[in-house]
Amino acid sequence: MIIYPTLDLFLYDLRNGLGENAGEIADNQEGFAHKLPEEVRSRMKRRDLEVEAEYVELLGERGIEFFDSSSPKYALRGFYYPVRIGDSYGLLLDCSVKHSLGHPERVNIEACPVNCLADLKVELDKQLAGQVATIGQVWLVSGEIPNFTPDKAEAIAQACSKVPELGLDWQRDFRGKSEFMGGMLFELWRYRFKGTDSSSIHQLQDNHHVLIAFYPDQKTAREASVFNFDWLRLFAYRSKILWAYGQSQYLRGQLKDDFVAIQQYVEDFHQAQTRRINLKRLRQTLVQAQNTLAHYAINLNYLNAQKRTIEVNLLNYRRRLERIQQRLTEFQAASELESLQEFGDNVERRYLLQVQSDYESFTPGLSLLENLINSIRGVTEIDQSQSDRTFQNTVAIVGVGLAAGALGATSAEQFPGMSDSTEVVKNPVGSTLAQWGVSEAWLPPAILATVSVSVALIAALLTAFFIKLSWYLRK
Repeated sequence: MIIYPTLDLFLYDLRNGLGENAGEIADNQEGFAHKLPEEVRSRMKRRDLEVEAEYVELLGERGIEFFDSSSPKYALRGFYYPVRIGDSYGLLLDCSVKHSLGHPERVNIEACPVNCLADLKVELDKQLAGQVATIGQVWLVSGEIPNFTPDKAEAIAQACSKVPELGLDWQRDFRGKSEFMGGMLFELWRYRFKGTDSSSIHQLQDNHHVLIAFYPDQKTAREASVFNFDWLRLFAYRSKILWAYGQSQYLRGQLKDDFVAIQQYVEDFHQAQTRRINLKRLRQTLVQAQNTLAHYAINLNYLNAQKRTIEVNLLNYRRRLERIQQRLTEFQAASELESLQEFGDNVERRYLLQVQSDYESFTPGLSLLENLINSIRGVTEIDQSQSDRTFQNTVAIVGVGLAAGALGATSAEQFPGMSDSTEVVKNPVGSTLAQWGVSEAWLPPAILATVSVSVALIAALLTAFFIKLSWYLRK
């Protein structure tokens, strides 16, 4: 049984991501605003104007919007507390059981069964109306336990994990427990990267985090509630770390696919060098490699950005956790919060190291691709220049031949007897043509054609010879 059972949801949305324009930022703001009651959305937007903001309470200082509701068994009370945390939005959505229906005199003193948490979860889902976090979320179950003992608190925490609506499995998800404000704090968490089929964070990863905190009396529970504002920041950094890691693994899949394509481009280029170069195919490879280079470089930069995001938020996470521990000493309730500290160590040992390793592994692919493109471009430019030179030489040879042929034809017209068909046969060329059976009437044009073609061929061959000779001399 739990007195004043409470379920808090710490939910986080991205406000302005890397490279997003004003329109996309406005869409992000609108998406977060729809998680709030309609009557406070305009007030929230009026305070969400700063470009850079470390922490802004979007409904004013300690601005909270309360709501009252009910389930089939209980009268419920809750509130919204939205904030800006850097480039992200945070929302603390709270819901508690006031008393069972028809018994207002039991407010704040009624012990409720563990399954009342299902009513609270359903109510919070109703308040959000299907809106989901774009970065991440964390749940906090809390309340007072009559005749409190640590063992009794753990037994009730295990019972809470069996409430289907919370989606927990104690054996699988339990991470640790700590003394907290004279009570007990239990952490349950699971994380799994599911794949790269979608860029939606909920489809990329299974990240479910629940804290359960039980206290011996109402005074202790109220004192502990002031830490909700610290939890809001701590879980923001935590969610951002896992969000960035999920994005990094999505980028890793994209880079891996591109790296396979790069290796294929290299193989195609090497094969092209061992046989006669297919210039058309090589140019197609060049275009494909240039397109791959564009998004490979962008994704590699984004991967490095996710690494920096993890580093910054890990630093902030550890600093906020130290602050919480310092505040606990003010209440003479020091706690190591071992499981929460373990998360930071796990990030450093596993997630950050993985992203760093991925970045270092894929970086050489960028240089490989750039060198390949330069090599293909060089080959195609050389081949093109050779084709252009061959064409120019051909034009030169043909041009000289035609000019020489025309000159030869003009000179042949001056041969003696060219105007008299009976005399032209005495010409050496005419005599030879006559022996080959050309009639006297056709001898003048035949002589002109023969002389023109012969001169053109001789001139073309001499031109080709001198062009070849000059090429060898330049070598």
